[in-house]
Amino acid sequence: MLQEIITLSEERNVTLTVYRLEHSAEYQQEVTRPMVIVCPGGGYCFLSDREGDPVALRYLAAGFHAAVLRYGIGEYAVAPGPLHDIAAAVEYIRKKSDVWYIDPEQIYVAGFSAGAHVACQLGVFWNDPDLLPEYEGRFQEIRPNGMILGYPVIDLTKTDRHMDIGLSPDADLSTVDFGQKHPKMPLSKIFVYDPTEGRCFVDFEAAMNAYLFDGEYTPEQEERYCLQKWVTKDTCPAFIWHCADDGLILPDNSLELAAALSREKIPVELHLYSGGAHGISLSDYVTAQDPCQYYPYAANWMQHSVNWILMQSGYVEEIKEKAGVQ
Repeated sequence: MLQEIITLSEERNVTLTVYRLEHSAEYQQEVTRPMVIVCPGGGYCFLSDREGDPVALRYLAAGFHAAVLRYGIGEYAVAPGPLHDIAAAVEYIRKKSDVWYIDPEQIYVAGFSAGAHVACQLGVFWNDPDLLPEYEGRFQEIRPNGMILGYPVIDLTKTDRHMDIGLSPDADLSTVDFGQKHPKMPLSKIFVYDPTEGRCFVDFEAAMNAYLFDGEYTPEQEERYCLQKWVTKDTCPAFIWHCADDGLILPDNSLELAAALSREKIPVELHLYSGGAHGISLSDYVTAQDPCQYYPYAANWMQHSVNWILMQSGYVEEIKEKAGVQ
């Protein structure tokens, strides 16, 4: 295995950690492999390690090349910044396809939660001259060949607005330890008082979206990044998975995107697993930080996504041909 960390933007602290299978005589020679670019989640204010390298290495073990994109977060999460980050990653990988033995027509973007929102933005907006004017006339250089979306943020209005973090009725909101407090979003819009229960809850929709829009935002801004509304016949094929009991990023996100893709006759595969929670990553013991993230029932999503890439790519047929296997 070869590993390399590429700085795509020093100013925005954007890096691409690339994992490649060596072009070794022990493997089939001259085979070009699919590449999967993984975008960790984290609500646009941090990047989850659990949704980065462990996932990329599973794709590497499946015979693909893989990479982890650490896109702009925090002050650098303001749209369309992360969209430009992932576009730059795909462009960079595609330009390296000859020397790195990557199939330039089999470059996939994958993501979890907010990272899936980043990946899906490129799948939807890759040829949008308003959002990506620097690529006009060469949009094909940044077009992903498919997207793999785990419990994705798609519709920015389909997020928990009544998140319980155990706030007492007399809590001093200015001192509450909650990582999604954006400095330009009033605390009264993040911590919402519920008179029926006599205490405050987190409006996670407002808390997360504040990072996309640098504080308070309008319904029009929010709608622009509700991605299911912008699906066209040019949108990339998708593999989508979600847990039915995800109470943070609601399953409607995946269902609405799948319906929009289906209407446009874009190939889509959707897995909605009974039960489960948000943020389960690989769903097994490797990435489980707490009991809620250990949900083996959904762990097959990884192999299903590998099979989906194999079906899309014809990669196995190329290997069999090189190896002389009938």
